[in-house]
Amino acid sequence: MSYGAFAAYYDLLTANVNYAGYARRIDFLLSRLGLAKCTVLDAACGTANLGFELAKLGYGIIGADISFDMISAALDKLGSKRPKRRFELIVSDIRSLPVKLCSADAAVCSLDALNHLDGIDSVKQAFVSIRGCLRRGGVFIFDMNTPYKHRCVLGDNTFVYDFPKVYTVWQNSYRESDCSVDITLDFFAKTDNGYRRYTENFIEKAYPQSVITDALRYSGFKTEAVFNELKSCPPHPHTERILYVARRI
Repeated sequence: MSYGAFAAYYDLLTANVNYAGYARRIDFLLSRLGLAKCTVLDAACGTANLGFELAKLGYGIIGADISFDMISAALDKLGSKRPKRRFELIVSDIRSLPVKLCSADAAVCSLDALNHLDGIDSVKQAFVSIRGCLRRGGVFIFDMNTPYKHRCVLGDNTFVYDFPKVYTVWQNSYRESDCSVDITLDFFAKTDNGYRRYTENFIEKAYPQSVITDALRYSGFKTEAVFNELKSCPPHPHTERILYVARRI
């Protein structure tokens, strides 16, 4: 999918995300693993908010996203102000990344982007693709929503966001059989004559931690650690998002 309407309002909907804190956590983990200030592949980078924060910390960035609109929004923010180190953005499916363009020492994939893929086989494809871009011993840090979050937080709930320029209705429909959530986003953007409606639909799937670690092993990674989101403690039954740290073997 293009995520065209979503791209236009993505930064509004994620304004509460502590990207700077997320970048500091990645910096801490990569530093402990001997990869401080390396080149990082930001897979499914969206509008590159995390990439911008990592660049401020001295990392080289290669951002890749399947959505042309997301990359365009990121380029608009970048403008003519280039970070001191490498900062490149490309349109690419993370399941088939071009190795020559995306070669890196580490990779990140944030804000449950992997949950958007259409099943565990696609998740494995993404893992294999990302592994192919990493040098031996490279580190992959990513997060994924948990089944608990899909079942008990997203569920069949509806969320409403009233921003100055757009009114947004987020509707969920939970399916227990595969722990997925059908998500419909309706954006009502203000115009001179009222409102114009834009709609985005997508599905997110969640998996038990053991399924993801098995997929990592299948794809040529060793799981180094798992955390309760950006905290230093391990996941617990009510963890909404797990942060995985894996190394290419």
